[in-house]
Amino acid sequence: MRTRLELGLDSLPLDAIEAEAVVAGFFLEDRPLRGGAGRVDWRLCGRVSEMILDRRISAELGSASLMAATPAFKAPRILLLGLGSRADFALTVAQDLMRDALGRCLALGLGRIALAPLGIGSDDFVRHAGALAGGAAEAMAAAEASTQGHGDLDVCLSVPEAGIETASEALQHAVAAFGDNRLMSRPVTRRQHRPAPRGAGALRGLQPLRP
Repeated sequence: MRTRLELGLDSLPLDAIEAEAVVAGFFLEDRPLRGGAGRVDWRLCGRVSEMILDRRISAELGSASLMAATPAFKAPRILLLGLGSRADFALTVAQDLMRDALGRCLALGLGRIALAPLGIGSDDFVRHAGALAGGAAEAMAAAEASTQGHGDLDVCLSVPEAGIETASEALQHAVAAFGDNRLMSRPVTRRQHRPAPRGAGALRGLQPLRP
């Protein structure tokens, strides 16, 4: 089965993007949690931090946990990924993390995800655009090589409003460099955010995933 991936930037935070799953990662040193994982933790009133302290989830590189979201999220599921040590993070690691994250989502049969750029600060997106596109291309190739085959995946990258146009242009150029019509990018999406109450509903169904 042919796999297609579409990447696009969205100014909405992770919890406000309509998707089948929210995807965020965190480093071993992150206390408190930062970026997308910090946003998820805040919306869940610190429950992610509690699970880390209880060793129910791990920041070790390659670890992954899938759980049901609360009504505070537009997506029904949350996928949390361990990013390892921040000291080891580099462009090559960013590409590997993107590949592995999208590979997991394709294996789960997801069609649309809201993704916080893994390990990448909002002010450093442009430098990592090529790594993100490269990781997506590798995930697509691996999915097509799988005997089971996978469908299409729409990836909504949650990026703050400031600098989003420049980031979107960098991503479009990076995707275009591959010259593969199965890997696509779309124009930036801007929308106003009206948040739901924090912590609404109960967090359920923590499921560790295999690497």
